[in-house]
Amino acid sequence: MHLLDRLTGHLKERARLGRDKDGRPADTEIEAAVAVLLLEAAYGDEEYAWREHRVILRALEESFGLGHRETLDLLGRANAIRPPVVKLQDVTDVILDRYDEDQREEVLTLLWEVIGADGVVED
Repeated sequence: MHLLDRLTGHLKERARLGRDKDGRPADTEIEAAVAVLLLEAAYGDEEYAWREHRVILRALEESFGLGHRETLDLLGRANAIRPPVVKLQDVTDVILDRYDEDQREEVLTLLWEVIGADGVVED
């Protein structure tokens, strides 16, 4: 096994959302669901600020153990399927079905990090 493969494997093991509630590695569906929610939080105030983008990148990289390029690809896919292409209900159903309570709380924590990243919290 190459050093890069071992390092990537180690990072994925440490990733908080890198496995579903049954211990299976997170797949594209669940990664995209989290990414869509984070993007929706960022666009909630009508403006997508660079601070929000930076928080989303860090959150996805750390939570899933992704590299920078993988994270950018994931964000591109998530942005392409944001509502109205996909219903938020479907996105939240994926998270509800595939993550346990602690993991769902982690997703909420990430959402609040994105919401507060630009210093603007609107009602």
